[in-house]
Amino acid sequence: MRVTDHETGQPLPGATVRLLETGEGAAADAAGNCRLQACPGTYRVEVRLVGYRSETGRVQLRAGQPGRLELALRATAQELTAVQVEGQSEATTLQRSAQAVAVLDVRPYYGQAFGLTELVNRVPGVRIRQDGGLGSNANLSLNGLGGKQVRVFLDGIPLEFYGRGLGLNVLPVSLLERVDVYRGVTPVSLGADALGGALNVVTRREQFSYLDASYEHSFFNTHKAALNGRYVLPASGFYVAGNGFYNHADNDYKVQAEVINPVGTPVKQTVRRFHDQFGSYLGRAEIGWQDRPWADKLALTGFGAGLDKQLQHNVQMLQAYGAARYAETSAGAALSYQKTALRPGLDVRAYAGYTRVRGALTDTSRNIYNWDGRITERRSVSSGEIVGIGSLLALTSHTGVARLNATQALGAGRRLVANVLGSSFRRAGDDAIIAARQERDYARDATTLRKLVAGLAYEHDWADGRWGSSTAVKYFGYQSDGFGKQNSGLYLETRQARQWLGANQLLRWQPAPAWVLKGSYEYAARLPDEYELFGDGVLVRANPALQAETSHNANLEVRYARPTWSAEVGGFLRAADNVIYQPPSIRDTQNQNLLKASTLGAEAAVRYAPVPLLSLALNATYQDVRSRTPLGQSGAADARYFNARMPNLPYFFGNAEVQLSRANVGGAGRRLSGWYQASYVQAFYLYWATDGFAATKATIPSQLVQHVGLSYALAGERLTLSAEVHNLADAPAYDNFNVQRPGRSGHLKLRAFLRKSS
Repeated sequence: MRVTDHETGQPLPGATVRLLETGEGAAADAAGNCRLQACPGTYRVEVRLVGYRSETGRVQLRAGQPGRLELALRATAQELTAVQVEGQSEATTLQRSAQAVAVLDVRPYYGQAFGLTELVNRVPGVRIRQDGGLGSNANLSLNGLGGKQVRVFLDGIPLEFYGRGLGLNVLPVSLLERVDVYRGVTPVSLGADALGGALNVVTRREQFSYLDASYEHSFFNTHKAALNGRYVLPASGFYVAGNGFYNHADNDYKVQAEVINPVGTPVKQTVRRFHDQFGSYLGRAEIGWQDRPWADKLALTGFGAGLDKQLQHNVQMLQAYGAARYAETSAGAALSYQKTALRPGLDVRAYAGYTRVRGALTDTSRNIYNWDGRITERRSVSSGEIVGIGSLLALTSHTGVARLNATQALGAGRRLVANVLGSSFRRAGDDAIIAARQERDYARDATTLRKLVAGLAYEHDWADGRWGSSTAVKYFGYQSDGFGKQNSGLYLETRQARQWLGANQLLRWQPAPAWVLKGSYEYAARLPDEYELFGDGVLVRANPALQAETSHNANLEVRYARPTWSAEVGGFLRAADNVIYQPPSIRDTQNQNLLKASTLGAEAAVRYAPVPLLSLALNATYQDVRSRTPLGQSGAADARYFNARMPNLPYFFGNAEVQLSRANVGGAGRRLSGWYQASYVQAFYLYWATDGFAATKATIPSQLVQHVGLSYALAGERLTLSAEVHNLADAPAYDNFNVQRPGRSGHLKLRAFLRKSS
């Protein structure tokens, strides 16, 4: 085969060429040529070179006939100006695998002011619901299953490992490359105990020296700064990388709230949130080696992160807080190693890390606040706005994670994938107010949770790659030891040791280059995590008696892609048991096991680019989630909810986007871009639809939120300036009942990208 530069057509000597099925590899000569020997069959060929994006192609070898393949590599610096084309290497390979997966390439949005939650919300089937503005709690759902049923990973490691200071709601887009959204079936390689799928957030992996910095200022005194860089010594493979961010927002946007007037009557008024400031930061450094004969990558990483958040109100925004706040710091280190062809056909990845997280709730005020920020009265006996008796709760957790992943090629189109992920969590703390009352401080009693998830998959491609399948088995196990305060005020101590087995089958058929059909099934288990079992110390009470959820998941999808347009249609079915459900509550809440639930839904998406400067996209999702607890099994009080739609879950939503981009405006290589984006959510009930009268039901209303923006970039994205207006029509926006999200806001963002010349 021959390896060339995409722009110049010149050969690329030294490029590494490898057959993925056998692990055999060699380097291209001075003419860019490389010769490999293998048995007859169809092989995937991967080509890598420092400073270029890796590419993957297919070659068919027949007895007595040499196979020929030519791959043109794109310099990594070009990925920002040719995102749609360049992303077709790894992203398209993943999309055309047997996995039910959607790939969100975030690189085109580096210069825009959208956060990661807004971008992920545009993926069909995904909804992220927030309690307010920047830094508010974010709840992810995918195809009708939500919360912790859908796991989030950062480069294959559970995101919760890093603490709350590093979540989807605060991660800067410029630190990332893409987000892989797995629907229904979670791949063995992630080692997840997910019930309805997973999100894997992939960080940037450029292999050259660069610096990328951005700053954004927007309404509500919001500031976002991000820095990302890498310095590489190509001769030795040694590199130093670092990234970080800082966020701050007053979140003092206008909301509708009931203000108590001087005579004691609640009156609906427009007021500003007055106690909702948020700040977060991350600093991360990495040193290591890449592209060495003994390792593709060996890296040591250290990080520190933190957040400080004022708490403005209770769960349903019915009571204003004026002094309560939560703060958290986390620090950790990790060692990672990966090597392709460690021995013929064997690829290995290993990871081990430790994190310490300390969180503190301060809730000691005796004041009672009105929604206009005034103090209306002062408690004479008790203190505390949230828990009623005051709290200085401080919790410290220690988490360790270890993962080993191996892929062994068995011949043309056949391979085994094995993965083991183990984690250990321990949390303890104290509450100075409880100690001062000389009562037993249950926070001092440590809670522990240990998990082990293992999987083995057999993957097989045949018929020149037109057919593909994956068959996997999984093991899930955990041990927990903890306690929790019940509604009665008593504490329940619980010890559990449980285990489950799961399995999945995926099938892919590509009858023609433009068509891909996929079907998948999985029996999955999702283990309760530490916050569901032991609470968060703020608004979620502990329930250490929770059991694992299980589910039968099925997906079917069809994709059709042409050069100027593409379309996909999919259907999904979920039948879940022991669903962990957080019922709506006015004050605080607690996770519970609902016995059974089913989901039936469909989603569709279409993208059309009739000319290079115009792109249109539209998608929609419908999901019907219902209680399937058998009549009588849950008691007479719950019998009326059989087959009723689950409350507090959106069932129809969609997105539309228009992108305009014109090159060479004001100079060679400069680009002017504009866009319009809209999101729609149909109204849904807070409580069971079978209770009460339709006219008086608590409802999260229908909403259409629109955004517009304009950006101008110099050649090579060296400097980009964008101006945007979010929620253009200032529409009332609610993800959760009565909890209003920000109205219209203006955003300015400046980004600079510098690359060291080779």
